Amino acid sequence: MDWLDLIEKRHTTFAWDEDNIPSKELILETLQEVHTHIPSKNLQFPYQVRLFRNDDADIRKEIMTICHRNREKGAEDDHGNPQVLAPWLLGFNARYVSDLEVRYEKTSLRIRDGLGRGTNRTNDKNGRQTQTENIEIGIFSAYIMLALANKGIQTGMCQNINHDYARAEEIFDIHNDEKAIDFRFMMGIGYGKDVNSRHDYFDPRVGKHKPIPFAPVNLEVVYPRPDFDNIFKIVGEQISDKMV
Repeated sequence: MDWLDLIEKRHTTFAWDEDNIPSKELILETLQEVHTHIPSKNLQFPYQVRLFRNDDADIRKEIMTICHRNREKGAEDDHGNPQVLAPWLLGFNARYVSDLEVRYEKTSLRIRDGLGRGTNRTNDKNGRQTQTENIEIGIFSAYIMLALANKGIQTGMCQNINHDYARAEEIFDIHNDEKAIDFRFMMGIGYGKDVNSRHDYFDPRVGKHKPIPFAPVNLEVVYPRPDFDNIFKIVGEQISDKMV
């Protein structure tokens, strides 16, 4: 698949094909591809990615409840985040790497008071490591979305886990890992339905079908894209002109 075709194929997915589920082996193969080729500062990988088979009805309901979309609405009226009803989920969390940071720079300030497990789960007080984690998790997210899209598999991200971080950490077994720190977000993985339709999905919170928040093809109607010039800036032209 060429580059333009690939980035056009990827879309945020809310409606999943429940009869056609990617195999664990295919997803692991893709994760291995990304792990082998992705850049990381000094190959520290200050994050972890947990693969979760989302096929338990009770757990699906819990996850959907944790990921409530609009806090101004009750579950009956909330459109929900059905991307977390995907057959597979990836959970992203920060990873303790301070022991790696000081391998060659003994005076590094990127030190935490201990490992992740237990009550000491916050990032370093100066935020230096947090910035690296956020950047690298973002890089990995882009890589894995495109790597999966290259295999015809779609994704949908959700950061709305703030309603019950503790339970989300339990579900993804983060709380037992001494290298695991803050849980950041989830990504649904599966084969998506037609992007041109606003499909229904079964909301386990209320036990009934609802329309997905919007058809992916209508994304820019719901969330208008900012103008190119508001995001991308050309700098240094005046300096360059004076040097000519």
